[in-house]
Amino acid sequence: MDAKITELVEYLKGTVEGKCAIALAGAHAKGAADASSDIDIYVFAEREKPFEERKAILSAIADPGTTPWVDERFDAAPWGGGMDFQYQGTPVEAVGRTIARMDEVIDACLAGKYEIIPATWTSNGYYTFIYLCELSFLKPVWDPDGILAAWQAKAAVYPEPLRRAIMTDFLGRSGTWMGNFHYESAVRRGDILFTAPIVLHTLMDMVQVVFALNHTYFTGDKKLEAALAKMPLCPNALRPDSLDLLLTAPRDPAVLEEQRQLLQSAHCQLREWVNKALESCR
Repeated sequence: MDAKITELVEYLKGTVEGKCAIALAGAHAKGAADASSDIDIYVFAEREKPFEERKAILSAIADPGTTPWVDERFDAAPWGGGMDFQYQGTPVEAVGRTIARMDEVIDACLAGKYEIIPATWTSNGYYTFIYLCELSFLKPVWDPDGILAAWQAKAAVYPEPLRRAIMTDFLGRSGTWMGNFHYESAVRRGDILFTAPIVLHTLMDMVQVVFALNHTYFTGDKKLEAALAKMPLCPNALRPDSLDLLLTAPRDPAVLEEQRQLLQSAHCQLREWVNKALESCR
């Protein structure tokens, strides 16, 4: 697989102009890849080559009978531009971003400024502070100008302005339905199409508070249960024993009320921890 990655890096260099850096993500970056793992690659560059030229390069190396998916620009979406294709039997997911976009988002996040962008593939939206998380686990494979190295140095320590912003913002979001009579009446009616989204989004907002409290970059939606189990500061409601109750939506008003009380208890605990954390950093 190392030889395959080396080949891919050389091909992907040909899709850009100017300075560039390339890194592995996913299982290969974490040393957990097996024969069935896909290859996740990030390409950072001053600018991408024209769409048709990039598509031609990837079409020439893609497995016969397959068609690459190539976004028109590296900054086509807040998370970057995709270049996905099949190479020698292995799915390759390459994300391209401009260096200028990376600099902009990294500096904003270090200053405690970020965006939450609606996206269909994630339940609570795309958080731009994911950029810093990615830098914490990306494995550089081509960085002659030290571009990635400089970014990773900036993100090496969890930035306190971002921590304060996430704790404050997401604690407020997670409190939206606490004590709200619309939620209470929906519980009494057994209106699960109303209560279930409240529970899910409240829970996902609380997850962000927990990660920030523990000075830990959010790793994405996958394998959250295992990550939360390791957090020193985490309400019992977000531990495995309680998640079964929170993530089921029976019509029984008594059980729905138990859900509601569990969320309220977790919010109270988080509010106490956040207040202490904010006080200590003044």
